[in-house]
Amino acid sequence: MRVKSILVWLIVASFVPSLAAAEELYGVGPAAKQTASATTKSAATQPTSRALRKNPPNVVDILQHVEDADRWSAGTMTNIAVIADEPARIALGYRERDFPREGSWTGPEVETDCDFTDLIASFNPHTPDDTGITLEIRVKQADTWSPWLFMQSWGRVVFPPTRTIKFDGGAVDIDTIELTKPAKAYQCRISLIAFNYDTKIAPSVRRLSVCYSGAVDDPQEREKLRPKPTTLPANFARDLPVPFRGQGDYKNPRSLWGLICSPTSTSMVLAYHGVTFTTVENCDRIYDPQYDMFGNWGRAVARAGEVGLDAWLARFRNWDQVKQEIADGNPVIASIRFRKGQVQGFLYESTGGHLLVVRGFTGDGGVIVNDPARREKGGGAIYPASEFAKAWFDNGGVGYVIRKPAKPMPASLVRGPTLRGATPTAATTSPASPTTAPVAATLGR
Repeated sequence: MRVKSILVWLIVASFVPSLAAAEELYGVGPAAKQTASATTKSAATQPTSRALRKNPPNVVDILQHVEDADRWSAGTMTNIAVIADEPARIALGYRERDFPREGSWTGPEVETDCDFTDLIASFNPHTPDDTGITLEIRVKQADTWSPWLFMQSWGRVVFPPTRTIKFDGGAVDIDTIELTKPAKAYQCRISLIAFNYDTKIAPSVRRLSVCYSGAVDDPQEREKLRPKPTTLPANFARDLPVPFRGQGDYKNPRSLWGLICSPTSTSMVLAYHGVTFTTVENCDRIYDPQYDMFGNWGRAVARAGEVGLDAWLARFRNWDQVKQEIADGNPVIASIRFRKGQVQGFLYESTGGHLLVVRGFTGDGGVIVNDPARREKGGGAIYPASEFAKAWFDNGGVGYVIRKPAKPMPASLVRGPTLRGATPTAATTSPASPTTAPVAATLGR
């Protein structure tokens, strides 16, 4: 009997390393895809594709903001007021003819500096309880305008919102307009709504950001449109003190561990800027009920905006652009993806979509990150720049830029802790946490 027990023990023990390894890879590779597919809703709400996408050659990215009274005033408004006080913003008006109270701002038609095939957009909202905001964009291809394409809603809106995400010339893939033929203009429409009875309590938007991208074959024109090269030295080194959090921290519900790379990364950057909420409260706000996911880029940016920071989506194509942000004291949240065998030197072999914080650089060019996928090893991990570029720049280079505003936001425009009884706390991690938290599943990005 003792011999049989020993044999059983040896057989079980021989499987422990492989079981542990499987746990270390939870949330990535095939397991991540299975987790993602299990949490999806109807096909109508799902993204059009999840294929790995390389950068088109000769790409140019143009980032444009609407953030001052003059630019807001250039739009066409229905029951909307432009408030010139800092920060300049649009707010829902006082008209009470219907319930819920509604208004809309339609921006001017914007002729772009180059033809584009991709567009991402974001906004910084203020939505008191029972108010909401919806962003739609249309594009002009040849002489034809697309229908208004749904990009994002925030706060309380009529649910489900009437929305179009596909047309003959392209589609919206969650938070990105992807076109099958180039466009040469775009137009934005913001709808604001309030379900309350106090006209003094209204939603508002203080920043609208659009980044469009297209290939420019003319070298001189391309050079003119691209950002000027940085003057930072080649051996630039700086490490911003971004406090680390892991997705799998025991303070977070286990059901979220494989899905919340975006809220966790956002939480770290908010805490770095002195705006500290629990990761779970940020998850509650960032969660996208329409796509059943936490990885909607625009919603993470909106969360940063509603708690008093300036935030937007941008595309990064080289390390000089990122280093300039670090030099200015701003960490960048990077959206990466790669298949097994494509990238070396990371803490995992593949991911269908993941977000992490770039917090600095070593003197020899290593990229210092806070990677929420690993509880114990993710804080201050160093990834090879050349490999990181494959995972990030070669897949669109999308990043969250989150900064302190030039002047603090008025308290009346900053959302405080309201959900689940949460209160702002210091950023901490659990020293007793095991080794690995799951990398974001495909729909977690």
